[in-house]
Amino acid sequence: MTNAVYWVESFAAQRGMRYEAQGDERWLRAWEPYTTLKVPLCYEHVLEATGAGGSITIARAMFDYAAPAPGMPPSRVGTWIAIVQDTRIEVKVATTSDFGGIFSEPLELVDMSRLLTGDPAFDHVFATFAPSADAVARGMTASVRKLLLSWRSPVHAELRPGGFVLAPVSAPADPSGLNWLLDAVHIFGDKATKRV
Repeated sequence: MTNAVYWVESFAAQRGMRYEAQGDERWLRAWEPYTTLKVPLCYEHVLEATGAGGSITIARAMFDYAAPAPGMPPSRVGTWIAIVQDTRIEVKVATTSDFGGIFSEPLELVDMSRLLTGDPAFDHVFATFAPSADAVARGMTASVRKLLLSWRSPVHAELRPGGFVLAPVSAPADPSGLNWLLDAVHIFGDKATKRV
């Protein structure tokens, strides 16, 4: 059983969000599997809010990491993940700059084609997956690419019809990391829903 963490509870209250240390995972699990992010063992510290345009759920996605020595149990590690419901998003495309990390699926296991965006600076840092070049053009717009590059941090970003998933895997598990993620979600959502 996961215990409540005071600063997360306080953060949620300040931002008008509901908080559960061990939330109901059914909503989060409905978004699995992710395209470039491994499926976590569990989700903890779930924050939720609903607005006129959709909903946002932020949680710690927890994974087991290899044991540090033979005979020792694996370590548990986590990353923030945001799942946003937004009916304005109509395209399926995923991108990541997290290659071979604890949280990422091996790129050869991704079930969509790896495609280039046509932006050499972006394509040098990010691997992008989509069912078609048209989906890449519609989802990985110039403003989305510019934003993701500006973060200079490993991230998984996935657009799907009806919403998006954002997992900045190096965002710290502290108030600054959670604050950064919530702001990033709003900015990313604004860029991702603009028509080209």
